[in-house]
Amino acid sequence: MKHMFTMLVCFAVSATAAYAQNSNAFSKADSLFFLSQWQAAIPQYESALKNVSQNAVAWNRLAFSYHNLGRYDRAVQNYQKALENKPSPILEAAVHARLARIAAVQKKTDEAFNKLEKALASGYVNLTEIQTSKDFDNIRSDKRFADLEKRVETNAFPCMTIPQAREFDFWVGEWDVYPNGASMLIGHSKVEVASGGCMILENWTALGPVPNTGKSINYVNTTTGKWEQHWVGSGGLNAGNPQMFVNGVYKDGAMRFEFESTSAQNQKQMGRFIFYNLGPDQVRQFNEVSTDGGQTWTTVYDFIYKRKK
Repeated sequence: MKHMFTMLVCFAVSATAAYAQNSNAFSKADSLFFLSQWQAAIPQYESALKNVSQNAVAWNRLAFSYHNLGRYDRAVQNYQKALENKPSPILEAAVHARLARIAAVQKKTDEAFNKLEKALASGYVNLTEIQTSKDFDNIRSDKRFADLEKRVETNAFPCMTIPQAREFDFWVGEWDVYPNGASMLIGHSKVEVASGGCMILENWTALGPVPNTGKSINYVNTTTGKWEQHWVGSGGLNAGNPQMFVNGVYKDGAMRFEFESTSAQNQKQMGRFIFYNLGPDQVRQFNEVSTDGGQTWTTVYDFIYKRKK
């Protein structure tokens, strides 16, 4: 039993040493790879992979090193090795896209599109590669390429094509802001689509003797399925403190939020915050509160946003 225990300990120590040695070998290869020293990286990866072959990332990087040197046959062989070693979906998509690049360079058009379809099926999102890689130049004029590029863009920025995420786009633009029914300009607001279409970002600047700025982020909470707004402003009683508006729903031409707050008299109050879509060049922003459970309401502010011309 003692002899068996000694053998197990020796095996464990040996395995640990081998793992550390191979880890160092891959680290050295990776350092050269990230410096784009393709020729120097190749023997380092090949040596390390002789000892630990089940490494899809390393096979891909070895292949990409050959790829960048124009040694396409060796690149294809090693990309295939990467696919055989259970890559993650992200890596699998990248490998198929790189195989498509080689096929395109070699004017194997149908094969290139076949590989790109496989990349898309794995969740391919590298829009920059599709748009800028010279490897794809031979197939850019093919009608299929423009459609494929749009699908990659959808993968990369899914919120841009989700109808609910586009409901608040009527507020996007540059605006002059007035009290409803008055001609006095009180502020400017620039509202942008941000975070790949997953967020609407408001940038507010007040006019007048008291400087006041603020920003809000507006997005669909994927847990509740409702819109939310988080606002932080520089002025007023809540300066610097975020205000939250929740349960946002776009209905009957208006985005309607709810909120809770505390009045200056320390009373709990419920609130409604509504953005009315008044057409392509005008939005009404209306905020009101109730301290009696919704029986009566008091207007906090009522603004008209007019699009700058």
